[in-house]
Amino acid sequence: MSKTIPPTCPEPQTGPKYWRGLDELSETPEFQSWLEREFPQGASELTDPVNRRNFVKIMSASFLLAGVGLGASGCRRPEEKILPFSRLPEGYVHGVAQYYATAFPTRGGAIPLLAKSNDGRPTKLEGNAQHPDSNGGTDRFAQASILNLYDPDRAIRYAKGGSVSTKEAALDFLNQLSQQAAANKGEGLCFLLERGASPSRARLQKLIKAKFPQARWFVYEPVDFDIHRDAASKATGQPVAPYFRFDKAKRILSLDCDFIGAEEDNHRFIRDFAKGRKIENPEAPKNEDLINRLYVVESLMSLTGANADHRLRIASSQVVQVAAALAVEIVKQGNGEFAALAAKIGAPAGVDAKWISECAKDLLAHAGTSLVVAGYRQPLAVHLIANAINYALGNIGQTVTFSETPDTGEGSLADLATALNAGAVNSLVIIGGNPAYNAPAELDWAKTQRKAKSVVRLGYYEDETAANTDWHLPLAHALESWGDVRTSDGTLVPVQPLIAPLFDGLTELEFLARVGGLNEKNPYEIVRETFRSLTPSLGFEENWKKFLHDGFFA
Repeated sequence: MSKTIPPTCPEPQTGPKYWRGLDELSETPEFQSWLEREFPQGASELTDPVNRRNFVKIMSASFLLAGVGLGASGCRRPEEKILPFSRLPEGYVHGVAQYYATAFPTRGGAIPLLAKSNDGRPTKLEGNAQHPDSNGGTDRFAQASILNLYDPDRAIRYAKGGSVSTKEAALDFLNQLSQQAAANKGEGLCFLLERGASPSRARLQKLIKAKFPQARWFVYEPVDFDIHRDAASKATGQPVAPYFRFDKAKRILSLDCDFIGAEEDNHRFIRDFAKGRKIENPEAPKNEDLINRLYVVESLMSLTGANADHRLRIASSQVVQVAAALAVEIVKQGNGEFAALAAKIGAPAGVDAKWISECAKDLLAHAGTSLVVAGYRQPLAVHLIANAINYALGNIGQTVTFSETPDTGEGSLADLATALNAGAVNSLVIIGGNPAYNAPAELDWAKTQRKAKSVVRLGYYEDETAANTDWHLPLAHALESWGDVRTSDGTLVPVQPLIAPLFDGLTELEFLARVGGLNEKNPYEIVRETFRSLTPSLGFEENWKKFLHDGFFA
C-alpha cells in the first residue's frame, strides 16, 4: 500500500505550531533530509485516481513485455515426469493409508503403537489395541513424537568441531575409535547412555564389554524413575522391578504418586484405573463394591489428586510420616509390630488421626485387592514403607508383581564426572540426552565434558552438549529406525521404520555396533539376531513375521 499524503492546506497556518521533535525545532540538516525522503515532492500526485491508473498501466505493460522477452516461462507450471513404481509394494494402493505395528521407547519400557502412513509418510500414531497389556493407550509424548519427526530444528548434518563434515568421515572416525579401543582393551573409553529397555542394545553392550573389558558404562536421566526398582530390589533382596495392577485394585493409596499425570507408564495406569470406575451392575446390592476408591496423600494438586475420593494435603516432607503412621496402624490391626519405625520418624503434625485410621481400616478390609504406590519424587524410605504395607496386606502377587531386571553394573553421571576430573577418560561416547543443559549444576558438565581427549556424540539436536563435542552425529527418529524394546510387563515389541531416515542419521544400535567394531552393522539384522536368540529356532520365520505384523511377542 502507498502512503497517504495529506494535501497542502491553502489557508495560512494559524494558532500554535507543534513540532515533531527536537530535530525539527532546531531545523537540523538530518531532519530536513529525512523529511524529503519520507515525503518527496510530487508523491501526492499518486493519490489522484487518473495518475495512479496511468502509473499502474505503465508498470503492467512493463511486466508483460518482460514476460514475453523471457518466453513467458512464468505463465506455466513446471513440467514434472511422474513415473510409476517399477515394482509395486505389497498391499499398496494409491491414496489408501497403510498401518504398521511399532513402538515408542520410553525410559524404562515402551508404548506399543499402530502407526498410520499416507504415501510413505507417517501421519498419525495410536495405541496398539491388540497388545495384551496396552489396551490401545498412548500418552502425550507418543502423540507428539510424530511432530518431532518433522521438526526443522533436529540435527541434520554430520559435524566435526562445529563444521559440516560427511557421513563417510564420521564413520571412519568411529572405525579408528574402535581400533584404538581394541588395541588397549577399551582402557579410557567411557559410554554415557540414556535409560533403555532394548534387548538388542543389551546384547550389543554385552558383546562390547567382552571385546573391550576395561571400557566403562554410565547412565543418566534428568528425571530418574529408578527409585521404584531400587526400593523393590532392596525389599526383596533381588534385582527386580515392580509392576502395578490398578485394574485389580479395589482400594488404592497414593503416597505423592501422580500415576495419572506424571509417573512412568501412566498410559497404562490411566486405563487400568478407569476400568475400576465403571459400574458394570447397577442393580447390585449397596454393600457390594461397585467402583474402586482412591486415597491420595500429596502436597500439590495433581491429576491423581483431582480424581481422589479422599485427599490429604500435607507438606511433601511429611509424606514419610503419614506413610509410617499408616504402616503402624495396618500392622497393629493385623496383630504385628511396627511401632519402632513410627517412633523414629515421628507422628505427622496437623494430620487428623481419624483419616489415617479409617484409611488403614479400609485397606485391611480389602487385603489382597488393595494397592499402595509411592511417587518418584519421594525418598527411598517412603517406597520401602509402601512395599512393606503391600506385603502386610497380601498384595504381593496380586496387585503388585515383580519382574527380574539384571544389574548391568552401569555408573551414574557423578561417577563419570569423577573419572573425567581425574583425567582417566580418553574417549567419551555420548548417546542421546543433553547433560550440559540438565545435569546438576555442581558437576559443571559443559566444562567437565571437555576434559576427555575426544568426545563423540549421537544426538537428535545440536544443543548445549553438542557444542562441546569433537564429533556430532544425527540420531534417527524412532519412526526411522529398526529396534526392539520390552514393555513394563516384559512383552517384546518391535520398533519398525515407516520412512527412510530423512537426514541419513544413525540408529543407536548401528552406532554402538560401529563403535564396538562388531560385524553386525545393519540395525535390521541386529534386531533379527536378537529375536532369534530369544525365541525357539523352530518356526523362527513364522514367529518373526508374526512379531512384525502383530507388534508384540509374549
